[in-house]
Amino acid sequence: MEITVSQPTELADLAASWMELEGRADGGFFLSWRWIGSWLHATGAKPLLVTAKEDGRIVALGLLARARRRRFFFSVNQLCLHETGLAECDAMMIEHNNFLIARDAPTGVMASLLRALQTADPSWDEIVLGGISNDAVTDIEAAGLTVVTDRVSPDFGVALLHHDPPGRWEDTLSQNQRAQLRQSRTFAERMGPLALTAAAGPSQALEFFEKMAVLHTAYWRAKGKAGAFATPFSRAFHRELITAQSGPGAVELLELSAGGQVLGYLHNFTHGAWAYNYQSGFSYSDDNRHRPGLLAHVMAIERAMDRGMQVYDFLAGDAPYKARLGQQLGQMMWCRGQRNRPLFRCERAARAFYRRLRRATPGDAG
Repeated sequence: MEITVSQPTELADLAASWMELEGRADGGFFLSWRWIGSWLHATGAKPLLVTAKEDGRIVALGLLARARRRRFFFSVNQLCLHETGLAECDAMMIEHNNFLIARDAPTGVMASLLRALQTADPSWDEIVLGGISNDAVTDIEAAGLTVVTDRVSPDFGVALLHHDPPGRWEDTLSQNQRAQLRQSRTFAERMGPLALTAAAGPSQALEFFEKMAVLHTAYWRAKGKAGAFATPFSRAFHRELITAQSGPGAVELLELSAGGQVLGYLHNFTHGAWAYNYQSGFSYSDDNRHRPGLLAHVMAIERAMDRGMQVYDFLAGDAPYKARLGQQLGQMMWCRGQRNRPLFRCERAARAFYRRLRRATPGDAG
């Protein structure tokens, strides 16, 4: 296998290569050109391109941006897989991340790519791998890197193929959950028929997005948090994602209404037979029978079933509704693969000293 590390110059050439490989891979939406191309346009990132070829045909691609981190008294040179290393830009949070790898690629290609990166560039100290499957740990360690895990999150979803016809899926919910769903439907239908409507095109999708962002932000600000769309960059990125036309991945903005009353919005993605719920915004009331989120997800799951989707993915997070409506599909982790550097031994020693110091410091007497 031939592996090269280069600086891509022509975005159109990269897009063509990426989309060709995308058709031979199982990367999902976050590794689609729809997401990757939007990321490049919105951030202006100039990442390194790592390419693996087998018998002259591309079998893997990845983009790595350089970043520099200050930790304790040390500066760490990073490579970030499909992220920039800038908090504002990475807050949109890529998930199901990895190198884009062909289905028929040789076993252990990720480990081979990581080894090649070490040979090609001795200057980086650690590679940042956000939102990857914990199954990737074996390949990271096989490349001679030490895995440092920053956080791990469950990934819940609904395996749609197991529920045919769709009504059987609701039968798998708990008795309490089914009662809440019936109550919420009855309550909402007092305003008129329930409908979950997909935006008809980019213009309406942008309109739905702006309305969703307002509802989403109001909800999180009431809890003392900023929400996912608090910065100009986050909104600009999603506008880019919504209006992008290239690649097989799709963005869906879904409006939930009862009669003429709008109850909220879902911001979903689709790729192949997989549907993803990325974000949402709802109009809540003080009445605890008013559960627009529950109604929207149930109707979106039924919609995905009707369209022949195989999975409705709630993505990373342990919010209670995800576990109540689905089951755990796997885990995602945010980690770093560190090279054998003296600075990391010093960093671990500094962290250990800091922990001992905190344990030895008396607590507040008051």
